[in-house]
Amino acid sequence: MYAIETAKMSSKGQMVMPESFRKRYGWVPGATLLLIATGDSVVVQSLPQPDMATVGKAVTDAKAAVSTVEDRLRAAQADLAAVRKLGISLPADIENGDARRKALARKHA
Repeated sequence: MYAIETAKMSSKGQMVMPESFRKRYGWVPGATLLLIATGDSVVVQSLPQPDMATVGKAVTDAKAAVSTVEDRLRAAQADLAAVRKLGISLPADIENGDARRKALARKHA
């Protein structure tokens, strides 16, 4: 089904989309539209808008993950300090994490 409308462009290059199109496609102020040139024509396609609740949750989850990693790092550093206080020296590759990194690289190769 075709729908045909006209729109005028302002001197600033702005175009007002006809209300029938805005309602039909759910375009609201701030909507992002993709313009695709095909020869002498232009196709307009709407891009999905991110759900801000989902974005907010992702940011919160990322902050929690960073906090967890930081907590584990502090605990590991405390454990290493306790081992050193006992006068036990560990191989350098264990202390700097190289052995763990290499083992993970082998496991996930």
